[in-house]
Amino acid sequence: MYCPTGHRSAQLSNKLPTPGHCFTNSYSGLSCVLTSDVGVESAINPAGQKACKAIWDTGASLSLVRPEVAAQLGMKPVSKTKISTPTSQDADSSLYLANLYLPNQVRVLKVLVAEGIPSGADMLIGMDIITLGDFAVSNYNNKTIFSFRMPSMTTIDFCKSSHIMPVTNESKVGRNDPCPCGSGKKYKHCHGSGGATHT
Repeated sequence: MYCPTGHRSAQLSNKLPTPGHCFTNSYSGLSCVLTSDVGVESAINPAGQKACKAIWDTGASLSLVRPEVAAQLGMKPVSKTKISTPTSQDADSSLYLANLYLPNQVRVLKVLVAEGIPSGADMLIGMDIITLGDFAVSNYNNKTIFSFRMPSMTTIDFCKSSHIMPVTNESKVGRNDPCPCGSGKKYKHCHGSGGATHT
């Protein structure tokens, strides 16, 4: 369950489309680790939230919280589970109910998070949160940017929406040569036709 923290009144939201709540993080170069600040609190006994550094991991099905963060927040286990570790061994883990506060002005309430030790962070945001919205990563000009929006509002398909041909160091394409886009058509009947629509 998610709730925008700055929601509109029901009367107003019926007249206007609901905007997505989003954030974008940029890095000065290429980054192999995607991070953001996240607030976390116990969903059972909310006595205040803790600011945490979180790693966003599309390879994790479940979000994790460090044991020391769970202890600081007075979180009590609601169940147990097994989690996979980097050494490919399953480990026993406590499950907690948490409220998460994302940078995009959205709180995700009563999320089951497992106890774990993400490397270099207080939390790990897994696919249980990422699948609630739209998530994209780009590395244009050797600078990583990742963006997240809730709720999901559209499909992201770079093949369908890309209108920019990739820059290559190859010589100029002849009109009767195959189009470099891979369509199988001659260049003059594809991207060399000047204004034709391509799918």
